[in-house]
Amino acid sequence: MMIPISTWVNRAKAEQAFLVLAFCVILLDWLNGVLWYTFGSSFGLAAAVKGILLIGIVILGWPDCRRAFYAPLGLMALMLLGPVYVSLTSDLPLPWQDVQLVAKAGAFLLALAFFSARAMQDPEAYIRWVNRFVLASYMVLVVNVLFGLAGFGGTAYQPMDEVAQRFLGIKGFFISTNELSALLLVLTCWLLTLTWQCKRWCYPLVSFTSLTMAGLMLTKTGLFGTLLLIVLVPLLLTPRHFYRRHWRACMLLLGCGVALVFGVLMNLTALLQWVGIYDKLQFAYQQRGIAGIILSSRDYYLQRNFTAVAEYYPEWLQLFGVGQGGVQWLLKKYFIEIDLFDFLLFYGLAGVLLYVLTFWRLLLTVLSRLAFTPVAAPVLLLNTLLLLVSLFAGHVLTSGMLWLPWALINGAVVAHHAYRLSVMVPVKLVTKDVTDERPA
Repeated sequence: MMIPISTWVNRAKAEQAFLVLAFCVILLDWLNGVLWYTFGSSFGLAAAVKGILLIGIVILGWPDCRRAFYAPLGLMALMLLGPVYVSLTSDLPLPWQDVQLVAKAGAFLLALAFFSARAMQDPEAYIRWVNRFVLASYMVLVVNVLFGLAGFGGTAYQPMDEVAQRFLGIKGFFISTNELSALLLVLTCWLLTLTWQCKRWCYPLVSFTSLTMAGLMLTKTGLFGTLLLIVLVPLLLTPRHFYRRHWRACMLLLGCGVALVFGVLMNLTALLQWVGIYDKLQFAYQQRGIAGIILSSRDYYLQRNFTAVAEYYPEWLQLFGVGQGGVQWLLKKYFIEIDLFDFLLFYGLAGVLLYVLTFWRLLLTVLSRLAFTPVAAPVLLLNTLLLLVSLFAGHVLTSGMLWLPWALINGAVVAHHAYRLSVMVPVKLVTKDVTDERPA
């Protein structure tokens, strides 16, 4: 039987300290990169902070969320069986890198359960906190881009001998460009939803800023994902009766949109050259066709890595996975960078089950509230985009930066639904103290 946390620490103070640390998590990720680029080592800052947050989620959330914790924690334990066996039966060290990756993989489900429970307890305070968190984190990204433009930090890509690239993109002081672009999608989605609901004059400003940051990163995820969010968020937040009432204007706008898309396609080469990714995409197309552009040679690494593991390890062990070390023993590039197949290769069936469970609970959380709160539709779009990114580009469930903000945004859908039920009237997205607006 677990000893209640209140017997050895004040629960309210513990939760307050936890929320302060969670609020600063993106800033701490940025400082982690500053240390890395300045001293050549981050001294484990980000890993320590995320470890404390994860332990805090389990301890603080256990009284209310233990039933939601059982499945992810059990699967996380099973995911380590194969890597531990490989390390014990070979000259490989203990799989600490697998412990970190498994923690990242399961952290989102734990955080989603924890913050969903908190969102239902006090939805008004939760939404205000999330809004401030997203805005503060977004400003960290803006400041990071300014540092990158000034020449600090690293480039998004390394130079390639086969491709002449005048601009390699910027990522500032963040370490992973792919994770940074996925984080940009999460923060942009909520800010676009927020501004369209409450401060529509800010919508073009957020759109321009996000598109600029995505363009400077030079990632397909950032560019096309941000563009989709900018176009579709207003459409998803517009009530259905508006389309029925103004169907002629909507058809005219649809025609203009089709013409715009056609114009972009006709000038796609010039546009990609202006953005700075044309030469790289052309080289990928020459090497592996359309699949090379979409998957960036991940299909090649998928076939190669699975073939190498199948030839070296017995089939029964592949069901449990061989861990990162087991693949790294055979191949220099051991990540396929497609989350589902990385989990299958590293952690076997348990990894696949955790992947499926994550997106099942995630989509179910939002879909069950789609008819009751307008903010569910943009977040559902975001979740669908990130599902596609995880299947084609990876760095979603394996990201150390993404799980906390992503869980917070989905928890905000739960909070908004709970708030609407509490007041029983249609409301816009809460951005300020609304206690005065609640009916007596």
